[in-house]
This record gives sequence, structure tokens and C-alpha cells, in this order.
Amino acid sequence: MATAAGASSADSDIECSVCHELFKNPKLLPCAHVLCRHCLLSWLASNSEALCPLCRGAIADPKEKSKAKGWEEVVDALPDDVAMAAVVESTRVLSQDHVCVGCEDSGAESICLHCGDMLCASCTRAHGNLSATRQHTVETLATMTAERLATNQFAACCVHSDKPSELYCPTHGAAICHLCASSEHRACPEVTLFEKRLNDLQQELSAMSEMLKAAEDNLDKAISQLDQQLEEAERLTKTSLAEISEACDRLEESIKACKRRAWKLTLAAKQKVEKSVQTTRAVMLDRRGRMTSHRRVVDRVKVTSPPGKLEKATVTVRLRVQGLDLRVTVPSSIISMKTIKVDKTTLARLAQEIAFLGENLGWRFHTNHGKNIVLSNDGLTAERVKDNNNAIVVADQPMVPDVLYEIRIDKIDTTHEPAHLPCGVVMTDPDIIRLHSTACSGWGSEAVFISRTVYDRGHKEDINLNDATLDLSEGTRVGVMVTTKAELHLWVNGSDRGVIATTVPTPCFAFFDLRKRHTTASILPDTPWLRAEHRDPKPSV
Repeated sequence: MATAAGASSADSDIECSVCHELFKNPKLLPCAHVLCRHCLLSWLASNSEALCPLCRGAIADPKEKSKAKGWEEVVDALPDDVAMAAVVESTRVLSQDHVCVGCEDSGAESICLHCGDMLCASCTRAHGNLSATRQHTVETLATMTAERLATNQFAACCVHSDKPSELYCPTHGAAICHLCASSEHRACPEVTLFEKRLNDLQQELSAMSEMLKAAEDNLDKAISQLDQQLEEAERLTKTSLAEISEACDRLEESIKACKRRAWKLTLAAKQKVEKSVQTTRAVMLDRRGRMTSHRRVVDRVKVTSPPGKLEKATVTVRLRVQGLDLRVTVPSSIISMKTIKVDKTTLARLAQEIAFLGENLGWRFHTNHGKNIVLSNDGLTAERVKDNNNAIVVADQPMVPDVLYEIRIDKIDTTHEPAHLPCGVVMTDPDIIRLHSTACSGWGSEAVFISRTVYDRGHKEDINLNDATLDLSEGTRVGVMVTTKAELHLWVNGSDRGVIATTVPTPCFAFFDLRKRHTTASILPDTPWLRAEHRDPKPSV
């Protein structure tokens, strides 16, 4: 390929990716990539799928493809990239020997942007003196680039090729001279200046470019969020594996199998996250590639399109841009580490096997919590940030039998009168549970909660709790436990208040309602001596 002297574009920008030559009859694909017409036909003839060789995007709409008689009809239906063709043609002109068209044996120093002739110094002066050409714009070849040459081409009247386009007829979409305006377009309702039309098209192209750039930025942010999810998944995975290793290293040989199962479950969770995020990330990267390609086409059309062809080029890119989906939303269906749950049966079995270690079983406050709750400390601390209700917190895993799920009241609001702290168990998975403004409204048959009285799945039970849940001070511990006999116990400051409800369904989840007086609470680790099998039996209240 001849070197395009004077062209400022990189070779890759004006070369076909198939033949690696300057574009010939460039066609604009739906994905915004550009290929030569003959290269595109050759590619389609040798490949069973009508996909772009650069990004694997569809070259033709399936409906349009089914209507076509052959690949030539499909390719010819694609729009010509007039801006690219103009740059390529200007590159070819500038790469030729610079010979004066007047002298024919002298080196050219200038080029006329009106007629495209290369001129020596003497002919340049003569060109400027002739009445027919003195209005022409002549520039030196040393400073001329392919883009400037393409952009400054003479815009001729669509009828009279020797006359400049001075006016524009919106009715016919044509650039015309004054002669055409006074004859063929005399009856047209509105004829504007051609220069105004060019300005309007440039503004439209600028707006499209800005819109695409904004969409690219939004996609970058969304992709960054996905990358952060991957990093968070990696961090949580390392933390989980470290905790599992530390716990399992204390176990006897009989429970080494528990360690292997836990590892597999954690790694499987990570793989689900990676697969979900990577799939969505790949789709977004593909969409971003389309945005970038289209923006480049828009920018190229804006910068390099000949004035006489800017209308057609703008219409082409406008249709392409209008067909793009510029919305940027991270799908809610993406799996995250926080929402992955180990099989409840497996979780209960694993928890029972390692419960005697006296370690925290790893439960956290679920991310589905009241509107006025903010979690911190990796989900171990909950704080009510507003002085009202909507402050329910729920455990993120099913309760293990005979294990105490306990919190400590870290901070209270003394401006409120002493008030009870509703708590209990709810049978609905917190992933899908509907949280009400308070635990006392709306749950009905799906919960057992303890207030001044007990509401057992919709039935009120008057049980004397000796105000056990009233006027809790800072440092007070409150917890709930479901035994292997399906009995619900309330614990306050390490003291079992007895059986609150019986035949509690499983799986169930502990919850606490930090309303009014109680501002901040933290999860406490499970303590073996508080479990049912280690304490003296006490009668039901």
C-alpha cells in the first residue's frame, strides 16, 4: 500500500481490517465497524454466520436477510460510509506525486480546494488572478491533511456541478444554488442558507457525540461497579476461607469432611458470582464497544464529511445512534456474595457439627432491613438513623437449633420513654420478606414476636414476662433460641425466660425491632454454656 503522505489519520483508521488496504467502497456495519464492500462480500461468502469479523456483531437484521436474494443485496443495503470514503480519497490524492497540473513538469506546492488541482507557485498566482478561479481557496500542500482536504471540498449544487451550494431546500433535502432556488424550488415553502444547514447538522452531530460519550461514561461506572463486586467477592472469599480454616483446624479428624464441604460451598458461591458478573460485564463491554465505535463514526462524520455529503452522512449515523440502547442499569438479577445462601439443610448440619467450638456461627444482619437502619462492621452492627419506626433487622441465615441468636444494646435514646424491644422469629426468608414499619403490624401468621405480650402466628398470648423486654439499658443482651423440640425461648442478660411458643416451624429467622428508644445494637457470638443442653431446665413462663 502506498504511504499516504500528508494524511494525519493512523493507517489503522483508514485501512480495511480484512485486506489491510485503503478502504474501497467502505460500508458501515450495524456495529459501527467499517469494511470494504468486496471484503465484506468475501467474508460473508466464506463464513456461515453473518457476523462482523471484528466484534461478532450481526451484520444484517435476520428479517432483512431473509428478504434478500443474495449477499450482494444485503451488503448494498448497508449505508456507504461517505465520511470515510472522503478521507480515503483525500489520502490517495495527497499520496500521489505532487505535479502541477498547469506546467505538468513542475513540482506542485499548493492545492485548490475548489477544483482539486495541484499547482506550482507560478500557477497558483495565475489561478488567483483569473476571474473564474480567483474566489477559489488555495492552500499549501505542506500543511494539508487528508481530513482538511475532505472537509473543505467544494460543495456543488446538486444540479449545477459548477456552482456552489448556497441554499438548502428542506422539502427536497437538497443543496442548491440561487439559480435552482429561483426555478425548480421556487414553490418550496422554506429555503434556508446552506451554511445554516451545515451549522445545524454540526450541532446535531455534537449532541450525538456528547450523548454517546455520556453513555460510555455511565457504562464505565457500571463496569467499575461490577469489578468492585468481583473484588468484594474475592475479599469475602478469602475471609470466609480463613475463618473456615481457623475453625476446622481445631476440629478432630472426624469433622475434616466438614471443612472440605464448607470450602466447596464457598468456592461454588464465588464461581456463581464470577459467572453472573462476568456474563453481565461482557455484555456491557460489548455495548460499550458499540458506543465507542458509533461515537468515533459520529466524530469522523462531524470532522471529515464533505459539506455536500454531510446530510447523507448525518442521516446514516442518526439512524444508527437512534437504534442504540443507551440505558445503563446494573441488572438486579446479578448474584452477589451477600445474597448467596448455603443450602439450609446443609447449613444446619454444618453448624451443628462445629457448634461446640464456642465460635460465632457467622450470622449477620441481613441486607434487607428497615428503611431507617444502617449496617456497619461487616453487618454485625445495626444503627437506627431516624427517630421513627422502619427499624427491623433480620438474621441472614436460618436459626440452628439450640443456638442463641443474641444482640447487645450499644446505645439508647434517653429522650424517649422506656419502651419494649419487640423480637422473635419470622418464617419467611429475608431475601423475599416484606418488612413493615414495625414488627407488630402486618406479619400475622408468618412470625412469632415478643413484645409486652406474645403474638404467636397471628394469635395473641397474654404471658407474664415480668417486663423483661422493657426499659433495656445500654449493655443489655437480648436473644432468642429455638430448641430441637421446636420451642422458642427468650433470653435477657444470659437468663432464659422460658418457653415463649411451641411447635415453631423451621426454617425460621431471628429478628429484632430497634424502634423508639433503642438506637444501636451489635450481634454477639454464640456462647456454648447458654445453649439448651448446658443449662438447667426451667419451667415455661
